[in-house]
Amino acid sequence: MFRGKLIILIAFMANVLWATGITFTFENIMITRASGLMYYEFDVMAQADQAGTRIGDNQVYINYNTLGFGTNVAANGKITVEKGTLLSGELVAGLPLYGIVQVVDNADSRFAVTVEYKYPDSPGSANELLTTPEQLLHIKIEIADSNQTAGLSFEEALMVGQQYQSDNSTKYSPVVATDTDDSPLDDTPSAVEQNGQVVPDRFYLYSNYPNPFNPSTTLKFDLPQNVQNVRLVIYDILGRQVAVLYSGSLMAGRYTYIWNGQNQFGAPMPTGVYFASFKADNYSKTIKMMLVK
Repeated sequence: MFRGKLIILIAFMANVLWATGITFTFENIMITRASGLMYYEFDVMAQADQAGTRIGDNQVYINYNTLGFGTNVAANGKITVEKGTLLSGELVAGLPLYGIVQVVDNADSRFAVTVEYKYPDSPGSANELLTTPEQLLHIKIEIADSNQTAGLSFEEALMVGQQYQSDNSTKYSPVVATDTDDSPLDDTPSAVEQNGQVVPDRFYLYSNYPNPFNPSTTLKFDLPQNVQNVRLVIYDILGRQVAVLYSGSLMAGRYTYIWNGQNQFGAPMPTGVYFASFKADNYSKTIKMMLVK
């Protein structure tokens, strides 16, 4: 009897020690416009705390500021959700590995996205969950009041126990979903002049100009204070780093950089969609650019 209890205890401890955790974050914030409307777009990123697992069924719960977006964004048709690169791929031609089962209002100020891995009997066919952040979902919400902020946060308590590996039985644990995003919904920046210097009143990445472009485009950003870690990086549509335009510390001010359409080795990049990612302190924003040759 004692031996049986010992075996159970060992199995339990092994499961605890070998469990793999999953972390969710917000990235690639951008404000877009179409047909006179403004939209707030962002990516939900996921990563494992150790290598070697493949992602299965999962559920994401996200709170938002109803003053900025209104209530019940799913029922009111104010939200669209697309699969990210982590949910791409097919088992065979015409049979996608993953599907978005539903996007529903979980509360007046919260929505839930349910993702299904369709082939748990073939867990090895699922996509690997890496230890670096990868795009799980791309979400776009119509802005109701651009004078507000986003107020995004995960409802971690509801997400615990809902994140599965590719057998759709083994759960990721722990689930960490503490990231927030309270960026302004108004993308019109302002600045003041102090001693002849332009001092912005907030962090901001402007849209590049021209866009589409060939062979080069100009990027401009604002820093309202001195920042130790500023990064302006170009990525291709697959999320691969193309070029680092700046990485380091900068004083408060307005800065301009030019991307010449080349990668970090000086080779010209082909026609396509590229992204400029800007990060400074807790601010991050990504803009879409089109290189046309």
